[in-house]
Amino acid sequence: MYLKFLNRIQKKVILCFTLLLFFNQWTFADDEAEKLRHDLLELEKYVNPFVQIFQKVSSLVGPSVVSIVAEHSPDTVYDPHDTFPSPFFPPEKENNQSEQRKPSFGTGIIVKKNGFILTNFHVINGFENGKITVNLHNGLQYDAVIFGKDPNSDLAILKIDGENLREANMGDPKSVKVGDWVIAIGNPFGYSQTVSAGIVSAIGRTNVTPLAKPFSYENFIQTDAAINPGNSGGPLVNLRGEIIGVNSAIATRTGGFQGVGFAISAEIATTVMTDLIEKGHVIRGYLGVGIQNINDNLASYLDMPGKDDVLKRFKLDSDSGAFISEVWKDTPASKGGVLPGDVILMFGEQKITNIDDLKKAIRTSTVDNLVPLTVFRNKGVKPLVVKIEQQPESMSEKTFISIKMVSELTSFYTGLTVGDMTTGNAVDENDGIIDGVIVEQVEDDSPGERAGIVTGDIILKVGTKSVNSKKEFQSAVQDALEENTNISLYVKTKGYTTLK
Repeated sequence: MYLKFLNRIQKKVILCFTLLLFFNQWTFADDEAEKLRHDLLELEKYVNPFVQIFQKVSSLVGPSVVSIVAEHSPDTVYDPHDTFPSPFFPPEKENNQSEQRKPSFGTGIIVKKNGFILTNFHVINGFENGKITVNLHNGLQYDAVIFGKDPNSDLAILKIDGENLREANMGDPKSVKVGDWVIAIGNPFGYSQTVSAGIVSAIGRTNVTPLAKPFSYENFIQTDAAINPGNSGGPLVNLRGEIIGVNSAIATRTGGFQGVGFAISAEIATTVMTDLIEKGHVIRGYLGVGIQNINDNLASYLDMPGKDDVLKRFKLDSDSGAFISEVWKDTPASKGGVLPGDVILMFGEQKITNIDDLKKAIRTSTVDNLVPLTVFRNKGVKPLVVKIEQQPESMSEKTFISIKMVSELTSFYTGLTVGDMTTGNAVDENDGIIDGVIVEQVEDDSPGERAGIVTGDIILKVGTKSVNSKKEFQSAVQDALEENTNISLYVKTKGYTTLK
């Protein structure tokens, strides 16, 4: 009886202890949650100013951002070759009329209060005879006309009949640093006034979009702020509310955003925008050359095993500089004596370590200025002077000489550029059919010039070997160089001439 009483007492004690422990745990959990809420409220006081920056930047820039819809006119005839490769919009299909007539959606930035809008060229390309509609932040809608366009930078200017619009402020491109916070504003997938945030992942990116080579101009800011189809032409903004880039492309394997977006730097955008608004077209200088970095890709281009073979062939001490692979005829470069195989080391006072340095130097050069060049040629440094000319609308009619053409390889040893005999120059009124190769160009102060060879001369032999094509001439010169430092050429009108 006594034991039963003790057992009942023991059970009640255990129950009470269990209830007390549960109550204490519940009270502790409640106290902990309350403490965490209190801590978050305190921390929010420190975070709020940073959050407000994003809110205020969005409020400041948002009214300067517009949505763009470009539509074809009903009578537009689709030309599959008249398209601009867009990183956002896949190529239209020739066999599907509905796909061919698909409208283009994008974003724009109001850059002048009286209705000038900056956007991407690929947003409006092909819609010149169609209808372009601009929707403002406040819901107002305008018809727009294409005021100017620049395919080489993928930028264009639209004009609407608006007044007192919110004009965006362009930022200083030199102030942009990797790691800076940035905001992208645009109309992805048609969702207007969408804001995303991230950081500057990299600056100075090139070879991003498939623009028209070799006269494209690229200087991209890479960001992880979300950019998707429809963001094209929208602003990339710093935390001061300044436009530092124009969102233009994404790197993706899925068709959607994967953390790698690209914006055209304000360095290019500001210059192009100003020229298009003030002059209707972009005025920029050019050299007229094809350039490559000295690396394995160049070796592959030249059909050589690797970079070391390029260095050996062209007697280069390092891989620094911009290698000239092509020179267009009747251009500043050709007039200034630049040759394929030269390596540009200095452009004016700017040191050139790679092709990006040279592109930037050319892009910022002034038309009609005389610019001294320092090039590496034949194991020596050679000074040249070129007069920067305005880049023509089209280079399609200009021909060029290229290091890849077999005959050009010899010009760096002999100073001669030769060509195959053609129907027009292969017959002599006295001797009938002529073999050999014809001299097309003689470099100033070269072994060829010092030997008295002139343009139009016909070379029949290199040493004792007859040459009837550029390929045979190249091979014979190379063999002669491996055996001697002098080369003897048999010229039709001069007999044997020695190049030293």
